[in-house]
Amino acid sequence: MRWAAAGRAPVAHHGLQRSGTNYLLQCLLSLRVPVVNMAEPSGRLPWLKHFRWQHDKRTIPSFIRRQYGNELIVDDVAGLNVAAGYPPETRHLVVRKDETDWLVSILNWSLYCGWVESKEAGLCAMPALLADHRAYHQFWQRLAYREPERVRILDLARVAGCPEDLCEALAALDIAFHDHGFTGIFEEVPKSPKGRARPVTAHDVAMALSSAAERP
Repeated sequence: MRWAAAGRAPVAHHGLQRSGTNYLLQCLLSLRVPVVNMAEPSGRLPWLKHFRWQHDKRTIPSFIRRQYGNELIVDDVAGLNVAAGYPPETRHLVVRKDETDWLVSILNWSLYCGWVESKEAGLCAMPALLADHRAYHQFWQRLAYREPERVRILDLARVAGCPEDLCEALAALDIAFHDHGFTGIFEEVPKSPKGRARPVTAHDVAMALSSAAERP
């Protein structure tokens, strides 16, 4: 694969925790893409990658509202760039993970972070987490539909399996990059060590979802 683009716009990357934002950033840095929101202090700052942009702030789970709650509402990319303090020409890449896969990962992350006290408490919190996931991505999907030249949503599994998807998205957004044999394969991604504990399994999530679907 030989790609190169000489676009002029910087990019901000976005996504919920455990959606693949660290992987996306690693890819962007490998492609020598100018990323404007690399630091990660507090989730309340609007220029950070996990900031909750959805209009209905009630969908932010109560157990992370202190860290990620906010009252900021924007309706377009221009307003978002101003609110976040990004350069006016900033484009946006949002990475999304399949809901079930994301639930497994976010529940294990919630245990690690102390957002929930136990595996059982985490499974009970699944409806709140799903509401957050859906509202967050609905916001970005609306922007991507209205301004496709400024916002692209990437499926994590597709990017990992087909790195050309990321290169095509960057070219469409007028973002400069140089692939130099880019494959999207890394020995390890920061903050995603291979040996991390995973007490919640895909089976646990499937059973919880099935049980919820059976309730009247």
